[in-house]
Amino acid sequence: MAFFWQSIVHDLLNVIILAVVQGLTEFLPVSSSGHLVIAQHLLGVKEPGITLEIWLHIGTLFSILFFYRSVITAVIKGLFKWERQSVLISSAVLVSMVPAVVFYFFCQDFLEGFYKYPRGTASLMIFTGVVLISLRWVRCREGELTISRAVMAGLAQALALFPGISRSGMTISAARALGISPVKAAEFSFLMVIPLLIGAASKDYWGYMRQASAVAGESSVGLLALAIGVVVSAAVGYFALKAVVRVLNDERFWMFGIYCVLAGALAVVLL
Repeated sequence: MAFFWQSIVHDLLNVIILAVVQGLTEFLPVSSSGHLVIAQHLLGVKEPGITLEIWLHIGTLFSILFFYRSVITAVIKGLFKWERQSVLISSAVLVSMVPAVVFYFFCQDFLEGFYKYPRGTASLMIFTGVVLISLRWVRCREGELTISRAVMAGLAQALALFPGISRSGMTISAARALGISPVKAAEFSFLMVIPLLIGAASKDYWGYMRQASAVAGESSVGLLALAIGVVVSAAVGYFALKAVVRVLNDERFWMFGIYCVLAGALAVVLL
């Protein structure tokens, strides 16, 4: 019995640690997937039937919905009135999904296999860092969101399907380089991931339901621990999101690249 409770506490602590990592790194441009792959490798956490990373992403999805609740509400209301700006934002979000969906459809096995190589993930973190640092020397105009710019941001998002490449870092960097203002770049970067997170969570859930009988009793992380992980990642993610918007406004976004390069290099050496 003592071993049983020790195992539960151990799993719960691991999930909380990973939830904090997810909440911080989903919005900070340092690659949440990269940190989760490396952290899981170091902690020895085995993913449950419902993929742990997807559940933690659900927590950060709640962060986005709450942080941008006024924007999302305004867009939904505007769609009913067929307002130009609401239609533009909605269309841009839908268009930005296409590259990631197509890339995942054709390269799913390759992408999922890449998660088994933490050293490769660490190398891609270095790549993310180089991209972020280079943004310091890009002269960014103050333009508005357009469909063509949404497509380019979508291509950056597709690239971030690889663990170690920051989705927020790549999409915000692309948006800034294309001339979208800091506030709008952050806003669009986090709005465009909402349908992808919902789709990924739904896909993973139904996959779990189909295989539930086969994996019953094999999960190293219980549903209670997963639920706590969602809450923790949501709370931590909200404050991380506030920090990203503040740093963008202060034109210090590129500094996260230094961390990515150093963390990636250290992980390459240690793994």
